[in-house]
Parts: sequence; C-alpha cells; structure tokens
Amino acid sequence: MKATVLQKKDGSFTVSILDVVAKQFRAELRGEGIVAGETVSIDGGQEAVAFSFNQKIAIEDIERLLEFVGYDFTTKPVS
Repeated sequence: MKATVLQKKDGSFTVSILDVVAKQFRAELRGEGIVAGETVSIDGGQEAVAFSFNQKIAIEDIERLLEFVGYDFTTKPVS
C-alpha cells in the first residue's frame, strides 16, 4: 500500500491512505494515543482517507508508524 505524506511549511502534515486499508493505520494511531483529523476524498478513482496532524506531532514518528504497519510512502513538501 502506498501512502502519501504531504508536509506543509508550518510543520503540519497530512497522510493520505486508501480507505480500504486505513482502518489498520487508524487503529495504530489510537494505540499510540495519537489524534488526527480525518477527511475522505477520492484518489485515482478510489476512496482515500487523509489524516491531518499538527506540528506538535513529529513527522518522523508517523513515518515510523507507516513502516511498522507495512506501508510504502513518499513524503512531499507543499506550501
């Protein structure tokens, strides 16, 4: 599964994952006590969930969690 991590200049970021596998990522976040905003969108004709994080959460922690659950990901800076 491919996830996309979009990092904004203010330090906040969003992780977008296909909806059919987002449940596992959501469960891992809750297990770690991490709260994220969620927005459903369409990505390439498939439903995806964008998890939004503020700058209080380190992007490296979320990237480690993505690796733990077995997701490949790309990180892209956005303005």
